[in-house]
Parts: sequence; C-alpha cells; structure tokens
Amino acid sequence: MLDDTPRKLLRIIVQFKYHFKRIPTIQELGRLSGRRPAEIIRGFKVLASEHYIEWEAGKPIETAVVLEMWERNVQLDSGPQDGAQGGRRGGNADYWLYH
Repeated sequence: MLDDTPRKLLRIIVQFKYHFKRIPTIQELGRLSGRRPAEIIRGFKVLASEHYIEWEAGKPIETAVVLEMWERNVQLDSGPQDGAQGGRRGGNADYWLYH
C-alpha cells in the first residue's frame, strides 16, 4: 500500500493526464496536492521505485510515464452488503416505483 502523498500524486497525475493529455508540472502538483516540491519529489521517487511510474530522479517531473493507474492490492468498496441504497432497502427501481 502506498503512503498518503504518493497515492495522492498518482491519482492527480492520472486524472490530469486523462483530462489535459500531459503530466502536470511541479507547480501544478503543488497547487493540486497541497504538498511542497520536496515532498512531491519524494513521492515521485516512491512511485518510481514501486514501478507505478517510470521517471529518473534528475529529470523534470513532466517526463514521467504512468505505468499503473491505480494502487495495487487494494480491496475496492463494493457498497452496502445488504442491498441498502441511501438508507433504504431494495434496489434503485424500488425508489422510483414506490416513492
């Protein structure tokens, strides 16, 4: 599992790349993550060592290449187990049919 900063940076660069078709600059990452440049560099080093991104430490942040878009070995929340939605029992159709 990734720590908070690398996980946050991974989510930001994946969403930013999807939306703007490029990797954000270190200034943009600072603004979006609330992290300082030194923390961003450390987070990128962790992501590179864990093979989430491909990036050399001496090069600019924008040269990073995303290898994996989400964190590994994390159980996804499947929602309520008893079929409740928004505090009500039943499916979405029940809401529209009976309310």
